[in-house]
Formats: sequence, structure tokens, C-alpha cells
Amino acid sequence: MIIGQITHIKDYASLVPNLEKGLEAIKNSESLAVGKYLFDGGYYLIQEGITKSFKEGTFEAHRNYIDVQIIVKGSEEIAWLDYDQLKSIVPYDELTDKERLIGPTSHSMLIKEGMFWIAFLSDGHLAVSHTDKPYSYRKIVLKLPINTGG
Repeated sequence: MIIGQITHIKDYASLVPNLEKGLEAIKNSESLAVGKYLFDGGYYLIQEGITKSFKEGTFEAHRNYIDVQIIVKGSEEIAWLDYDQLKSIVPYDELTDKERLIGPTSHSMLIKEGMFWIAFLSDGHLAVSHTDKPYSYRKIVLKLPINTGG
């Protein structure tokens, strides 16, 4: 997992296929309304809402897409754990590229406006969460296929 300030996101372009294409698609978008948007090299989601307690959520992991999540407004806490340290509770669904897992949330961090995080295939992540008090958030989630063919 990579966590950083949005001003440094392009530093990771060599590690993340189609990252630059995704950032360009967002920059050139006419609308950043909540929804799903396709571009040549993946897709992105605009999401907003209120975080839930870590106790209410489950980890997720992917097999085909790298997640790049950019906090545009507000905050969220995320928890991370290596995939091999988690226990599957909902089997992998190829259609959603998602498996649901459980494990301790002891590795967590507050992600604020102007920050991003990248979850690779081995990164179990529990996002849109909080420890003590809820946060409101608005974020962009880039879904970038590991197969650079798009």
C-alpha cells in the first residue's frame, strides 16, 4: 500500500499501469458528479458519504484491479492488512473483483483531503471508516487493471 499527498501521486506512475491516463481523464472530465466513468485504461468512481465504524465494516481485496483512492473533500480512516493475514468471509466475485475478509484493524490511518492511497492486490483494505467519530468524505476511486491491455 502507498499513502501520500496528491502532489506526489505522479511519482508512482511507473508502478501503477494507466495511472497517468486515469488522472488525465479526471482532469478532463466535464462532470465530477457521483457515479462511474470509463476511460481508456480503466474506470473511476466518484463517491461521497459518511464513514462507518471499523466494527461495522469488512476488508476487501481485489485480483484484477489496483485501487487508487483520492480524498477530494473531508476524511476517512482506512485499515490495512496483508491479504494472507485475513480470513475470507465472502468468496471472490469476479464480476465485482472483490472478496470480503475479516481481520484486526490495528494498522489504520486517517486520510485527509488532499491525500491519496493505493491498494495493490496483496493489500487487504477497509476504507470509508472511523475509529471514534464519523467523517464526511468525497473521493475519487480509480480502478486500474493489472493487465495493461485495459
